Amino acid sequence: MNSNGLERNLYLYPRYQAAAGFLPWLPVFFLFFHQHVTLADVLRLSAVYYFSVFLLEVPSGYFSDKFGRRLTLIISATFGMLAYCVFIVSDNFTGLAIGQVLLAGFFSFKTGSDNALLYDSLKNLGRTQEYASREANGARWGLISMALAALLGGVGGTFNLALPYALALLGSIATIITALQFSEPATDRQVATFFRQLRLCFSRLKEPVLLWLMVFYVLSFSLTHIPAEFNQPYIKLLDLNWLADTDSSAIISGMMVAISMLGGVVGATISIPLLNRYGVNALLVVSLICILIIIAGMASVLHPLILTFVLFRNFPMALSDAPLLAAISPHIESSYRATYLSLQSLAGRLGFSLVLLSLSNLVGNNEFHSTNAGELSWTTIQHALTVSAVVGLIGLVVLTVLRQKNTNDSVGN
Repeated sequence: MNSNGLERNLYLYPRYQAAAGFLPWLPVFFLFFHQHVTLADVLRLSAVYYFSVFLLEVPSGYFSDKFGRRLTLIISATFGMLAYCVFIVSDNFTGLAIGQVLLAGFFSFKTGSDNALLYDSLKNLGRTQEYASREANGARWGLISMALAALLGGVGGTFNLALPYALALLGSIATIITALQFSEPATDRQVATFFRQLRLCFSRLKEPVLLWLMVFYVLSFSLTHIPAEFNQPYIKLLDLNWLADTDSSAIISGMMVAISMLGGVVGATISIPLLNRYGVNALLVVSLICILIIIAGMASVLHPLILTFVLFRNFPMALSDAPLLAAISPHIESSYRATYLSLQSLAGRLGFSLVLLSLSNLVGNNEFHSTNAGELSWTTIQHALTVSAVVGLIGLVVLTVLRQKNTNDSVGN
């Protein structure tokens, strides 16, 4: 591989993350879905997305290891473009569910392949020591793009909740254009058969280091997405009509998502210095504690001041993202790196999908017994958040125990 192509990959990587991270629908997706279906169905639509990821995540990682990172990222962006087209024209559960399946294809084919392309490019250049800092830089640009997109989506959603999806369509086209400019880094293409590749990945979990990191990822992924899932109905219940008689939920949500993304930028920026000073274990546990504080704050009371907690929801995720990848990558060979990262992502999404299904049944039962079935209820939302916080606390205790059992392992020290 020509070094110019590899250097171009490094130059394009943060730009690709910015294009792929342009998601104006983030602050309004709940409101967009809820204008067409019930609250329980909104949660079921999220479960459809995560179950679709369950089906696509590992095969897409294997595809990346077998046929290349560049092609996989192009396919990912194409899925995104198709998903947004479907969302724009859909007004019922079936259409929205199809859009969720296509959106799952976008994220599934991206997950692991982008990280693997960066690591393989650096490995070919003999500069893998730059991986953590370059991954953090890519995360920063992705979060900055998400912040800008959230502002645009919030404003656009005030007029029409489908408009943010139209803006996202433009972002997906930019993502395709950027992915087409990548060069495929040289790797060992002696990839095992699919099921042998899976067995190889699972066998790595016998290592206490990788097992601990996998358990952390699953718990962290599920908890991190709880505030995002319930942020929009929480704002809706506050009934903050800041724009005269106009419902301000979309623009307030957009502003909050934008600020939370900037909080994520701060987390990504300080993650590497903190990693070097305290190690991966301590950094990851602290990030979990931050997430639990945010969920507990939301569950405690319905009040505008609680929104200050929610503003920090992306900080812990960004704080742990690059250090987690940096801790995992040296243990994984290029021939199955994307498959392993996809398997890890699959585990996180499967865990959250089960959480959503459980919460949707909880919410559905409450709606069924309500005199205003289908309407948002603070009691219902509070119950779901409280259950999430309790489960998260139990998970944190389990992780801490596992960490104590493996104090002699070099998880991040």
